[in-house]
Amino acid sequence: MLRRVTTGSQLPADRLRRVQALTDIGLTRLGIDELLVEVLGRVRELLAVDTVAVLLLDPSRTHLVATAAQGLEEEIRQGVRIPLGRGFAGRIAAERRAVTIAEVDHSNVLNPILRERGVRSLLGGRTAGRARAGPPRRATPR
Repeated sequence: MLRRVTTGSQLPADRLRRVQALTDIGLTRLGIDELLVEVLGRVRELLAVDTVAVLLLDPSRTHLVATAAQGLEEEIRQGVRIPLGRGFAGRIAAERRAVTIAEVDHSNVLNPILRERGVRSLLGGRTAGRARAGPPRRATPR
């Protein structure tokens, strides 16, 4: 029986390959909707998480609006809107810094879909709007 052995040097190379997938020249031919779908899928794979979403400020700059998502597509269908400065997403956008929530509850996450789905922890960072990724995928046998 042959087994593939992964060395420590292969791990950084794999990470680099996954990051490079985000800058693939082929993405330039896509329209904005297709681009969002493709990039979110790649980010989801890169971070090994169940969900990713992009929320952008509305024209009044008072609410974040779910614009694209994978893993929580109902955010888009339901038109989730989060007040700027409130909850997890609103804090990231207002404070313009990364936020980690170890234990999700009604006081720190306003999006009812996340609570209904049983999301327990979140990590998000500053972007043009707000990006959310989480929680990490459960390990599956290969």
